[in-house]
Amino acid sequence: MGKPTVPPGGESEQERFAALIQLHYQVLYRAAYRLTRSEDDAEDLVQEVCVRAYPRLVEVERLEHPRGWLLRVLYRLFVDLRRRYERKNVRAIDENEEFVSGEPGPPEEAERALDRWRIEDAWHDVEGYSLAEIQSLTGLKEGTIKSRLHRARVRLGRLLQRDQVVTSMIEDPRGS
Repeated sequence: MGKPTVPPGGESEQERFAALIQLHYQVLYRAAYRLTRSEDDAEDLVQEVCVRAYPRLVEVERLEHPRGWLLRVLYRLFVDLRRRYERKNVRAIDENEEFVSGEPGPPEEAERALDRWRIEDAWHDVEGYSLAEIQSLTGLKEGTIKSRLHRARVRLGRLLQRDQVVTSMIEDPRGS
């Protein structure tokens, strides 16, 4: 356990918690928005993280990297809420309904998931997390994190270059 992240002083528990969350709110909100792609859902998710973190304020204050812990709680809550939503929203198949869907198939979904994972790795780097914070957030070893960040940077660079080429072709299809 490290030193407290917010000086304990004579502040009330509510003031200490507000100070702690204020330090990390923007990062939490951006991460929640990337996961939910909705402002309202992102706010709700961050609020739920706060509800979970408040009773554990003393523990969180003593963490060396509270941002990583808060982000891990946020991600786990998102996954739990998503699973709960999918379990509740199962619909029956109509007798006359065809089984062919316009939705992407498993290979496309897998590729999308990999792209999201790669972009998420790149975001950790872009957000300025230290290796220790990423390790706390993901539970991966430092060497694994370094190699994945390198691959993510290379992949992101390729994607951005490809997008620039496509954009320039759309803007000037003759290449002049």
